[in-house]
Amino acid sequence: MIVDSHVHLHPNSEVGKMVVEMIKENYGVDYYSYGTPEDYLEDMKKSGIDKAVMVSFAPDNQLKNNNFWTVAITRSGKNRPAKYPMLIPFISVSPTMTGRKPVEELEHKYKWGMKGLKIHPIVQDFSPDDKRMWPVYEWMEKHKLPITAHSGFNIDDKSTFGEPIRWLSVLEDFANLKLILAHMGNGFWDQTLEIADKFPQVMFDTAIAISHIDAPTTLNDDEAVEMIKKIGPQRILFGSDYPWVNPAGDIKRINGLKISNEDKKMILGENAVRLFNLK
Repeated sequence: MIVDSHVHLHPNSEVGKMVVEMIKENYGVDYYSYGTPEDYLEDMKKSGIDKAVMVSFAPDNQLKNNNFWTVAITRSGKNRPAKYPMLIPFISVSPTMTGRKPVEELEHKYKWGMKGLKIHPIVQDFSPDDKRMWPVYEWMEKHKLPITAHSGFNIDDKSTFGEPIRWLSVLEDFANLKLILAHMGNGFWDQTLEIADKFPQVMFDTAIAISHIDAPTTLNDDEAVEMIKKIGPQRILFGSDYPWVNPAGDIKRINGLKISNEDKKMILGENAVRLFNLK
């Protein structure tokens, strides 16, 4: 089984085009697709991907609507099957969201079938070790659900709140928290290895870090193999960062690395099956 653990999707092509074009215009970051569920399903078929994790987040004023859409398209109703059962819904919260509080939002969407949490500390403008997030981590740990967090530099070259060491005090207080550091630290490789060494429960995804695209923080083959060996292949998840990246290209890149076939299978799917309790 192949599982893409890092996918951003948009409700329709109009919204998707607006988002990716805005990012391209403001930051010079090109994209592969507008990122509708229909677009991604086609790419899943072409790439041999079986499941994918929607790591959704949005500005505070759109957060709850985006969360609702994310869970609605992946859950079944009384008289209808789920529209996209192959997609695994992660929602998002922030300490500055209005109306329903973060833990209330988690409780609400948990009843709707959400399977994890995505946060982007840089874009959402809070540090991972912000004490206002402690109730969120406590809730996630209690429910044994994973958190995917952006780590490292962002597309605007900012690293505030993105450095992996911002998670030190969190992981010290929540020893059983299921944390996935997206992008493997995205440029802060020494910090990534420090976290990996101190906290063996932390996972990492390959998005941008081990990719076929030529981004400033993308590792070359030797660097990628070295990171995999030091972290441990059993702790690394394949993630494409779709719609900015074609998942087929990243799968080909991982399969081309000088690591064992067993390691490739773990990274491309087996680790995610275990972590997300997939069938």
